[in-house]
Amino acid sequence: MKHHDKQTTGRLANRESLIIAILMTAAGVFATAQPAAAETMPKCSDHTLNVTLAPGETETLQLAGTLCSQGLAAGKTVQILLHGSTYARYYWDFPYQTEHYSYVRAATKRGYATFNLDRIGYGASDHPDGNRVDIDANAFVVHQVVEALCAGEVASQRFEKVIVVGHSMGSFTAVNYAGSFPGEADGIILTGFLHDLSDSFINSTFAPAVYPATLDEKFAGQFPSSDYLTTMPDTRGDLFYYLPNANPEVLALDEALKQTVTVGELGTGLAMVSDPISFQIKGPVQVVIGEFDYVFCGNLVNCSNKAAVQNYEKAFYSAEACVDTAVISDSGHDLNLHTNANAAYSQMLSWANRTVGSTAGAAPQPCGTP
Repeated sequence: MKHHDKQTTGRLANRESLIIAILMTAAGVFATAQPAAAETMPKCSDHTLNVTLAPGETETLQLAGTLCSQGLAAGKTVQILLHGSTYARYYWDFPYQTEHYSYVRAATKRGYATFNLDRIGYGASDHPDGNRVDIDANAFVVHQVVEALCAGEVASQRFEKVIVVGHSMGSFTAVNYAGSFPGEADGIILTGFLHDLSDSFINSTFAPAVYPATLDEKFAGQFPSSDYLTTMPDTRGDLFYYLPNANPEVLALDEALKQTVTVGELGTGLAMVSDPISFQIKGPVQVVIGEFDYVFCGNLVNCSNKAAVQNYEKAFYSAEACVDTAVISDSGHDLNLHTNANAAYSQMLSWANRTVGSTAGAAPQPCGTP
């Protein structure tokens, strides 16, 4: 056991040195290019909302999020960003080469506002009993966020149009939300998600890599019970990446920033792949998957075949959802953290422009248009 601890300590020390070097390099680049960067950096502000986990509950929890926009947010469509399990809002605004790895920056450059959340149980948001934070609770929280944005309760700005954007467990949440409150959002984008799971990958790779956060040095003393889980050290590359197209520095920073997931989410979220609630969704839906997303691809769907992905996914929605799919070549599960992240951003934002629009008013090709 002592030998293992020394190995872990040495590994963490090496990783910390690498992280420091990455951040120092990024700071140096910013210092030499500050005037140009300032022109495209969005203006952001942090906000908290009081939410409950279910209708009729009286206990309120604090939900943290960051609102960003280039220029005034007035009149813009807002995108609510929902990260996946063991991440937090940094997934959408990764703190490394942000011109490349930040979806927030890409979306705000295209004229959108973004409200980037730490979902309940993550980051700066409250961490209640992990058994209570399940997929239904997550969906109900999103409903409250949409209501708050439309009512002007965030930055005193009323938003007329809302797109809910999910990744992985955030996409499970988006499906549950959109099916539970059909037509409330103007569109949903589901990344790192299909209505299928690779059982072999879940059993052979994912399950052995997840353990109670209380056993992880990073979270020592934070989670006394086993209702919060995390990934074992140095497993995230195999879990979430197509390694031939991943930057080792991104992998190292991902490992250093990793978060947790509740047992409630894992126990209920994965079931969304077979839940008929998606048939209740109304309005435009985009599904974006990496060609080498081992979590979903290779079981019933060949993700190298875009037509096959499109035909497969359409079968899980009504015609009112007008589903569109995009396959990102040479990418794995974490689309935002691969070297071709901008290929995913381009697909997502082009689709959003066509079907919803970045500003108030009619979109060029709303759902139902031939």
